[in-house]
Amino acid sequence: METLAGFTYSPKTDIPFGKQVRIGVQDSVIYQSVIEEAYHIGIEAHLQFMEDHDLTEPVVLDDKQFSMVIERLMPQELSSYDEGLWRSYFIVGWTCVSLGLVETQEEEE
Repeated sequence: METLAGFTYSPKTDIPFGKQVRIGVQDSVIYQSVIEEAYHIGIEAHLQFMEDHDLTEPVVLDDKQFSMVIERLMPQELSSYDEGLWRSYFIVGWTCVSLGLVETQEEEE
């Protein structure tokens, strides 16, 4: 087991975010994928939502509300499979704010 940026993983079986990989002739970093970006967009969208509505507490949305928010933010060029992954990662990012795993602007001050 190894730890990378606080993330424990097995180098023989797991591919952690941020790991350099070669796919064909192209070197890539896993966290640069549009799917991983959805996680960060979910965090930013939640923080922005709180700011726009003058809220101090995180917000939990239902599926219909998530769908409305996601529809406006999801990249259009994704395959159906990637859309599902993007949606999942977005919700994880949003939920991390709700769970207090991400500092809100008020906590930073």
